[in-house]
Amino acid sequence: MRRFCHAILMAVLFLRLAASACAQETGHQEVPGATPIERLPPGAHSPYDTQRNRGAIGSKPGSMRPRVPMDQTPRAPVHPGLPPLPPLEIEPQSIPIPNAWSILFEIHDEGPPSGLTLDQAIERLVGASVALKAKSLDIPQAQADVLTAGLHANPIVYGDGQLLPYKHYNAVTNPGGPAQYDLNVAYPLDLSGKRPARVDVANAAQRVTEAMYQDAVRQEVDRLGTVYVDALAARLAVRTLRGGLARVEEIQKRAAEEKRDPREAEALRHQIQIQRQTIALALVDAEAAWRNSRRTLSMMLNLPRENVAQLDLRGTVEDRIRRPPSVQELVTTALANRPDIAAYRLGVQRAEADFRLSKANRLPDVYALYQPFTYQDNSPFNAPSSRSWAAGATVTVPIFDRNQGNIRRSQVNVEQSQYELRALEQRVTAEVENAYDDYISTQIALRQIETELLPDIEKTMGQSIEQFHKGTLDSSSYLSARRDLDDLGRQYRELLIRHRRSMLAMNTAIGMRVFP
Repeated sequence: MRRFCHAILMAVLFLRLAASACAQETGHQEVPGATPIERLPPGAHSPYDTQRNRGAIGSKPGSMRPRVPMDQTPRAPVHPGLPPLPPLEIEPQSIPIPNAWSILFEIHDEGPPSGLTLDQAIERLVGASVALKAKSLDIPQAQADVLTAGLHANPIVYGDGQLLPYKHYNAVTNPGGPAQYDLNVAYPLDLSGKRPARVDVANAAQRVTEAMYQDAVRQEVDRLGTVYVDALAARLAVRTLRGGLARVEEIQKRAAEEKRDPREAEALRHQIQIQRQTIALALVDAEAAWRNSRRTLSMMLNLPRENVAQLDLRGTVEDRIRRPPSVQELVTTALANRPDIAAYRLGVQRAEADFRLSKANRLPDVYALYQPFTYQDNSPFNAPSSRSWAAGATVTVPIFDRNQGNIRRSQVNVEQSQYELRALEQRVTAEVENAYDDYISTQIALRQIETELLPDIEKTMGQSIEQFHKGTLDSSSYLSARRDLDDLGRQYRELLIRHRRSMLAMNTAIGMRVFP
């Protein structure tokens, strides 16, 4: 019965993992109408350099080998000349074996009370992340653009002299003049409303920049959640592997006390030794993964390097939410709260402001001229000199260039931004639905294990443990049963970690903390 249930579980897990792999392979394809990474910010009508890093929804499950996979975790650069990290601080514990349930569920220990919780990590990330600080400087730059757009044009002041003689004027040899000296003031008049339109565009761009910063925070929190769960998985792997190593050593001691045929004893000794070495190698890998995950987490949180060795976590991979909202509620919440959608909606407003600015630019500024002082020198003619003033205007006649091309381009940009917003809403809906499906599928698999498979395993394994301690079950049979239980426990924990990742992926897809 135990092996039959184990085979059923393996088949279910294989189908789940295959479906997840196919979904993730197709998840990297661009949705038709999606904005590529190198495109301008939402609604932009002028060159603007930006980068967008989109976090993946969910992540692939770990290896089925007894170790923690690290290929999904970004690692901090190793600086030459720096001392290596000290060995792992987790103290090995004596592992009692009262029943199979305690061996399978080595997940309840949340860590020390002083450990770093996920909420504390997120708060630290928002306030101390170097990447977010660099991204936040886009906002004061946008505010400076608003200031620049609202500045008035400067007046033009100039003076000139006219009819200046090479030699003195006289009525006989050098008639002409009189010489004239002018002081002129010219000021451009914005009769078509270009300045208010520029201010509207700059304000709209500032709102887009603020929304894009919020989206950068969302994506950075998603990466932090992935790193945090990887660290929890690595710590859990260290704990379970050390427990498994202690149990194998107990079996090894018991096997040494049993009276067997020398050949059978030697074969059992080799079998136990291979099992022990396998777990020991996996433990070395898990300890390295635990150190790397703490180093990566410290780098994201901008913690001092000397605090890496003392960093520990206060968290669990268990799902403690009783009843999640429906998928329709989550989609509605995502469409209302996702900052990238908000940025595109504001981008449509920016594109409309660009269109109004292009229409205002049809008419150039009218330059009004005021000449407050004009002096005519009549002294060469023995006549009194005169003083006068003048006024005028310079107007561009919009016959050929009425900004037709830019007006048409900005009009098309409005339509394009609307289509991009619609495509993004479709993509967000698909992301929420995919994350919800992953969450529900892993939740169903976990419930099937807990309600259908574990009771039989608990009963069968409990009897094996009891018989082993009484001496009625030999070490070889008990080692085989223990190996099956350890494999099941590892698969259960990997499924639980994948389920925890799907919860954080749901938060990222929705744009707010719905799941703890």
